[in-house]
Amino acid sequence: MPSSRRRRRQLAAADHLETGAGMTVVLIASAVAIAITVPIFLHLHASRVPGALAFAASAMVASVHIALRAIGGSDSRGWLDIVFPLVMLLGSLLMLSGFRQFVSKPALRPHALVAILMPVAGLLAVFTFMVDSLAGRMIVSTGSASIIVLAMAWTMIDGFRQADAPTAFKLFAIVCAFVVSAFFMSRWLAAVMGTDSWSYFAEPTAWNLAISSMRLLLFPTMYLSALLLLLGRTVTRLERSLNHDSLTGALSRRAFLENAAPHFDPNRAVQGNVALLFLDIDHFKQLNDRYGHDTGDRALRHFVEVTSKALPSQARLGRLGGEEFAILLPASAAAVATSVSKMILNALRNAPLSSVEESIPMTVSIGVAIARPGDSTNEILKRADEALYQAKANGRDQVCLAGELEGDAADRNEKADDGGRQDHVPSIFGAAYGAR
Repeated sequence: MPSSRRRRRQLAAADHLETGAGMTVVLIASAVAIAITVPIFLHLHASRVPGALAFAASAMVASVHIALRAIGGSDSRGWLDIVFPLVMLLGSLLMLSGFRQFVSKPALRPHALVAILMPVAGLLAVFTFMVDSLAGRMIVSTGSASIIVLAMAWTMIDGFRQADAPTAFKLFAIVCAFVVSAFFMSRWLAAVMGTDSWSYFAEPTAWNLAISSMRLLLFPTMYLSALLLLLGRTVTRLERSLNHDSLTGALSRRAFLENAAPHFDPNRAVQGNVALLFLDIDHFKQLNDRYGHDTGDRALRHFVEVTSKALPSQARLGRLGGEEFAILLPASAAAVATSVSKMILNALRNAPLSSVEESIPMTVSIGVAIARPGDSTNEILKRADEALYQAKANGRDQVCLAGELEGDAADRNEKADDGGRQDHVPSIFGAAYGAR
């Protein structure tokens, strides 16, 4: 019998050592996984991504906290019972600060961090030196952590529209925060009810190893969600810069032509109702020379802003170069395209560009072409460009439909060869224009 009891004690000790080694491996793996994100966050901070520095600081604090846990384990006593939870909460607060910055909210200031952590430190001290209670410390630390992580979820929900990242990444961050907060809350409830035996450090068993491992693996997931948000923002900004003109916000030349291409197929026998508008701001060179390039840039932005408000939802506005713009109108016959063009003319007439000294009137000339069977993108652009030429020749500030020009195409081409058009150059068919 004595030998049997010794055997059971030896087996229990062996199990304890195995679970202890397993817990150390999990702790180290979690610390390494979080530490790996630090240089990535710092690189994103160098690119001026909001919140990246706070996330990097949080990841450093969290990895140090978990590494200390791996070293100290269940032997922590006295001040370490206060320091460990405070380090964990500091890392959580820094992560909350990162989420706040990401959604354009102010970061948590150092005095705010101190104001939050000091009462928590006081309570931990009470349950360490006055009343040595693991359950009390668990209630304080897990309750505080659940509130902080829940604040992360609310920050992302409240700033969902302001967060410039793919929707899937934002939802992933919110779900991760809710899951982590729910885990901490369940620990808090178990500690309050006196049924908490989930801590490996309190009772190192195989079951508690599994539970504690799940908790520790949730932390890298939170940093993964933050990393996805920041990388998603970077990719979104890059795609936007490729697809939109940086000055006006209209589609870039390349993006506009890519949007237009599917609507025109030379092999299609029956073409759908698609209209293309070619627009050129009247006397833009004179405006630029008289008022300066800054005013010229403001005029381009003003034109896009006014024009966009007059367009139907399915329309696509692009800047082709200089003061030249194009509008794609899917499912639009000649009457609709002409009506939209007149709305743009009226809107621009009624919205002069405001400057310090005076209001600068702006007008635009518009050429309209309706898709024909077998049209390619270049062909409809060419007909819209010819209609725009005629609108310029007729006195500007008007719209001209390409179908109305069939009778005098020869005369129009002859005038074009003679240089009759003064301030419009069909950049569609030549080299790409610069900003002016």
